Amino acid sequence: MTKSLKDKDIVLTGEYLGVVEEFLPDKDSTYTKEGKIFATKSGLLNVDIDQRKIDIKTHNEEDRKVVKVGDIVIGSILFLRKYSVGLNFYTINNKLHFNSYYFGNIHVSQISNRYIEKINDAFQVTDIIRAKVIEEKSNEYNLSTIGKDLGVIHSDCSICGTPLDRTGFDKLRCPMCGNMESRKLASDYRDVSHEFRY
Repeated sequence: MTKSLKDKDIVLTGEYLGVVEEFLPDKDSTYTKEGKIFATKSGLLNVDIDQRKIDIKTHNEEDRKVVKVGDIVIGSILFLRKYSVGLNFYTINNKLHFNSYYFGNIHVSQISNRYIEKINDAFQVTDIIRAKVIEEKSNEYNLSTIGKDLGVIHSDCSICGTPLDRTGFDKLRCPMCGNMESRKLASDYRDVSHEFRY
């Protein structure tokens, strides 16, 4: 190695980055051969001294259109099944995707830390939810809404269609007709402050 690489250095595909005794390689952006770490893509080197980790960030990472495990997505519920819900999602990590063909499923076991007896106690068709991608299956994704920031961020009354007001941890009330409903709510229900990008 001719130079000592630093955080935010530009590296090229195939470039030598260090040794496994020094850093934990990143499986998505590096590979190892005979104890040496090499770059699998060009971009900015990200060196985490405290964690002893090394990876490479590309300039187009935030603009990518492919979904990865760990991404946060927002979409609307299309249908309810006995043990899961199906939804289309339109944002990936706050980036809008119009005419999105991405489809996700949330199994009843991934809705909440609390026991959910019936799917319709947590979600209804047309609810807008925020979820985390936990698994990729061909062109579908398994999602989770476990966590206080995940779940329903907007919901309309199933009787009259008026946006529902939050009245408790998982309770909603219609200001128009008084109908009471339950949902798995995100902490910022109807107060979403995302800066969406195209």
